[in-house]
Amino acid sequence: MAALKLSLIQKYKPENAYTYVYSTGFLSGGSVVKQGADSIEEGNAFISHACPEQGARALLLTRKEEVPRAYSVLALSETGIQEIELGEDFLDRENEPMLFSFGDSFGVIKAKKEIFYFTGDFSSPEIIPIKNGFLPFSKVLPDNARVRYFQTVSDGRLVPVCFEKDVYYGLSRCFALLDFDPVKKEAKWKCFSEIEKNAFTHHDDRTKDAPKIDSLKMENDELYAFTSGESTGSVNKWGMDYYALAKISSEGKVKEKLLESEQLKAGGKKSGVNGTFTHSDYLILTPLFNNDDWKGKQKLFSLRTKEYLDIVMPRGMTKHSLYNICGELCLIALYDRGLKEIGLCKIEGIE
Repeated sequence: MAALKLSLIQKYKPENAYTYVYSTGFLSGGSVVKQGADSIEEGNAFISHACPEQGARALLLTRKEEVPRAYSVLALSETGIQEIELGEDFLDRENEPMLFSFGDSFGVIKAKKEIFYFTGDFSSPEIIPIKNGFLPFSKVLPDNARVRYFQTVSDGRLVPVCFEKDVYYGLSRCFALLDFDPVKKEAKWKCFSEIEKNAFTHHDDRTKDAPKIDSLKMENDELYAFTSGESTGSVNKWGMDYYALAKISSEGKVKEKLLESEQLKAGGKKSGVNGTFTHSDYLILTPLFNNDDWKGKQKLFSLRTKEYLDIVMPRGMTKHSLYNICGELCLIALYDRGLKEIGLCKIEGIE
């Protein structure tokens, strides 16, 4: 199997004690081009998502250990780490903050009702309310919908967002599309859906539980979802029932399955894989267990070629995990009872 080889550009040692990497993003650096498949439309201009190495910035949503639920966004650049504290406004026990990047700016969704939109030096966000638009007979978002911070990627103004409703386990079985116009400073919810379970070979007819959603991506007007099966039990203890990568409609209909596992529990061995979309062609696949067929090693899956790749980390960083890719840039981090180290790498090539 071919492997993507990474080399280190810069290493970061956080001064504060942070917990997990909840989600990540990349900023484009603001370069403007007139055309290209890797661009997004903003008004009459197109903003590149090429992520040039010089001046590139990566984003990381985390929180400080000493202050429960006090979230921060770390902006990484060649000059170091800039911490953007979200503060007590985001101390919400029901809704988690959701990070998304947009050109050379980024937003954080608060409590499904507003966006903290950061531009320039990120010192003072603009607060943009989110309208809960109306369907023919009801609001788009039900009152019991709760935002989850799972990683999403978008190349335009429609941003997919993960939600949970009815029963709250910190999972996501629903999604919505946020229609965000940074020029007019307007935002509204456009849909609220679950992924149809019957499309997956190993779905469970004994329950009404919709497939869980690990990560979402909107690219070239196509919506992609990675599901880690339907099981309600702890997958870290019992393993997954199945996983799959699918192209879906805004109503949750499965249009195409790009990847689908076997029934993982059939063999009696605990296994499972989580999937995270990146700002590139690659989906990051992370196994749950170190003793499975992958020996605990992450792999990449190309949405374009449908092929797997191994990952070769920089020397001395084999315990780090890969969190995002944009162009030739990769964001990695080391977790060991807290966030210990972050690295910005470049792709040397495929070997």
